[in-house]
Amino acid sequence: MTQQQALQGANRRPLEDRVSFLTHRINAQLQQVCNPLIADYKLDLYSSRIIVAIAEKGPLKVGELVDLMALPQSTMSHQLKRMERDDYVTRTRSETDNRTVVIELTQKGSDVSKVCNRLSDVIMDNVSKNLSNDEIEQLSTLLQRVFASIPKVGDVSL
Repeated sequence: MTQQQALQGANRRPLEDRVSFLTHRINAQLQQVCNPLIADYKLDLYSSRIIVAIAEKGPLKVGELVDLMALPQSTMSHQLKRMERDDYVTRTRSETDNRTVVIELTQKGSDVSKVCNRLSDVIMDNVSKNLSNDEIEQLSTLLQRVFASIPKVGDVSL
């Protein structure tokens, strides 16, 4: 072990205090709480977030959803196939560009988006019990900066 490696290890925050581990724990806890509540709709946390995104932004291209959700293309395709099978979304090829697929909510998808948003509201109500509105705004801003600072796939190596 080089001296630089030893210094890096000495300066490393404990696991429980690392941003990467904390965001992992938050997402894992959200999945444990939320997934059972929306399981009757054949949804999980990822698909409910996709539904909310389309409900808020309107029809989106698959590539736009991949970027917004920060999910791999293959994961998004799997989610969208399942959501189309369950009649929550439609996938339509663009008339001007056959490579582009546009995703829209069906009426069933629009209806279930209200459930997904209520779930989000319940989570935020719980967070709001421990954080002020200013702290929530500050946290949101900081998390956006953290997300923006994370390298893209292929931009980093060990």
